[in-house]
Parts: sequence; structure tokens; C-alpha cells
Amino acid sequence: MFNQGLSLDQAPPISVPFRFFLTAPIFAIIIGALIILNDANLIMNRYSDITIAIVHLFTLGILSMIIVGAMQQMMPVLAGAVIKKPILFANIVHASLSLGTILFALYFIYKIKFLLILATILLAIAFLTFFFVAIKLLFKVQFLTSTVVAMRIFTILGLITILLGLHLAGAHIGQNIGQNHYSFVAIHIIFGMFGFATLLIIGVSFQVIPMFYVAKDFPKFIQNKIPYLLAFSLFVYMVFEFLDIDITILKFFFLFIIGLFAYFGIHSLNNRKRPIFDVTLLYWKLSLYSLLISLFIWTFVKNDISYLLSIIFALGFLYSLLQGMVYKIIPFLCWFHLTSKGHFTVPTMRELIIESSIRLQFYIYASSLLFFILASFLSPIFLYLGAGLFIVSNILFFINIVIAVNKYREIAKTDPMDMSSFKMPS
Repeated sequence: MFNQGLSLDQAPPISVPFRFFLTAPIFAIIIGALIILNDANLIMNRYSDITIAIVHLFTLGILSMIIVGAMQQMMPVLAGAVIKKPILFANIVHASLSLGTILFALYFIYKIKFLLILATILLAIAFLTFFFVAIKLLFKVQFLTSTVVAMRIFTILGLITILLGLHLAGAHIGQNIGQNHYSFVAIHIIFGMFGFATLLIIGVSFQVIPMFYVAKDFPKFIQNKIPYLLAFSLFVYMVFEFLDIDITILKFFFLFIIGLFAYFGIHSLNNRKRPIFDVTLLYWKLSLYSLLISLFIWTFVKNDISYLLSIIFALGFLYSLLQGMVYKIIPFLCWFHLTSKGHFTVPTMRELIIESSIRLQFYIYASSLLFFILASFLSPIFLYLGAGLFIVSNILFFINIVIAVNKYREIAKTDPMDMSSFKMPS
């Protein structure tokens, strides 16, 4: 099941990734509530303060929360890059990221500059701590898989994304909006979309899809070249933006390289070596198809459709995939930590979170995504319907995670040497 280079004996305590995974759906519920409480026209206007607040609640409170939490598990397991004091590290990053995200959103809602100053300091602590440690550890790794290479590139591009964000926050604090301010905004967005989020997802998929779904490996060309090509295209975009060069050709390049990943990801999942249905496949397929759709819209549609594009890319692609990944990672970690402690009576990965519960949550989430999309074409009432379903789906997402955590805790309390309840398989 495990590829060369996969090391499980150096994994951090299970509480490290769990705290991040449990926090993400809470921020998602807050996003849903903010949508319901505000005017639909403001929500669908990308320049409004409430939209900027919601966007950063997603990118910081959901996207970054899950990625940073997962990376603390993946660095030692997939790369052998061990964080020496994982609990202290997790406490610093999680606390500063959570509070910084809240204060950042509150600034755009209430326009109190002191909130932005505090938020910037806290987010700087969270991300600079994470990226400096990640870069230091990952660039010492000797055995380089395609996933480790992608993780290395992710740390560099992620750090650039954060530094751009801190620069923009500093400009707001000092009321020093320079001539190139909106170029920095555009680069920050593109690096965040493709460098921070998509590139890491691509790299992790090279390992996770074959491992969890007993699926075909990605072609070597995709594994070895796509991360570098994506990084190269991002730096070209930066040059184009500052020189005010039309990026139409570059959009086609993004579509080609990321589209190749999506195509082979779908192909791998559809041609699994063990074609047993797994409910988390619904999240992966929704995600990869949404990625392709959003890339085509971004490349070929000239009108301002930022709301629709954001919904399909952020919720359809990113959050769908991250939920599917969390549903695989959490049961696996519970099973691994319990068996490594010597427990014999351990629920299977499918028993830790019941598939029917995951399926229900998926359909409610997919329905919310559909209503958000319909709001772009029909009535704003669909926005509020989508927000209500989005809240319900994330409550269920949170509950499903809590159920798995509680099952783990109950078994972890027992004596692993107690054989009274152990039964030989029939």
C-alpha cells in the first residue's frame, strides 16, 4: 500500500492535524452566516468589503487551515521531514492563524484599523513560522519523490504569496496605495490560487490517489514536469502583470498544464485497480471536473464573471477536494495511531466515519454549490438558499470529524494489551 519514501514512524501526535481539520468547518459556517446576513448584491460584488472579508475567511480559515494542518502530517510521513516540537509548533501556528483570520475579517466589516494591525502581526507569525520551518526541513530531504519536489516548490510559492499579502496589508495600514498596488493584488491572487493551493494539491495527489484508491500512478511526465511548469508560468505571469502584457496566451498555458493534471487524475480514478465504490470519490470527481470548468471559464469568457468563477474554483474545486481528502486522512490516522499503540480491536477506516453520513453531507454540499451557481444566472434568493445548505453541510462535516475523533479517544483510553474483546476473524 505504501510507496517508497513513505515513513509512518515519525508522524506527529494525532492532535496536531485534528485541531486544524476541526477548525475549518467552523469558519465555513461563519461564511454561510455572513452571506445570509448581508445584501446579495454586495456578496456578489468582488470589490465590496464584506466580499473581501468572506474571501479571506475562506482562504485563511478554510483553505490555509486544512493545508497547514495536513502539511504537518505529510512532511514527516511523505518526506521524512520531522518537526522537532510538533505540539508547540501546532499551537503557535493554529492559534495565530485562527485569531488572525477572525480579526482580519472583522477589519473589513467594521473598518477599525487596529484590528488590521493585530491581524497582520498574527498572520505573519502563523505563516512565517510555518513556511520557514517547512522550507528548512523539506530542503534537507535526501530522497526526492515527485510529491516532495512539489511540496518544496509549494513552500517557496506559498511564502511569496504570504509576503505579497503582508505587503498589501501594510499598504492599507499606512494608507500608502502605490501605483503598482493592483498589480500586487492580481499577483497575490494568482499565486494564492495556483501556487499556494493548486500546486500542493497536484503534488499530494501524485501520492494520495494511488495510495488511498489503489489507482494507477500519474504518468512520469505529469509528476516530474507539471510542478515546475506551473511555477514557471506563475513567475511569467508576474512579469506580464508588471509590464502590462496581455495574459491571454498565458491563460491557455495554465489551462494546458493544469488541465493535464485534472484529466489524468480523473482517468486514474475511473480506472482503479480495485474498482470498489468509495464515497469520497464523489468529492474528488466533483473537484477535478470543477477545476476543468473553472479553467475553461477563466480562459475563454471575457465578461466579468468573478463571482461565478470564484464559486466553481474555490468551492467546486478546492473545498470539495479538501473535504474528500480530510475524510480519507482522518480515518487513516485514527487506524494508524491505534494499531501502532498495539490495539487489536480497531474499527476499519470505513467504520470510523459511516459512509452514509459522508454521502449525505456530500449531497447537501453539492446542492449548496448548485444554488450558489444558480444565483449568478437567476435570482439572488438562490444565494441565500445556497448559504443555508452550505451551513448545514459544514455542520455535518464538523460532526462527522468529531464522531471519528471520539471513536479514536474511546479506544485510545483502553488497555491495548486487553485481549478480552479480541476476536479472531472467521
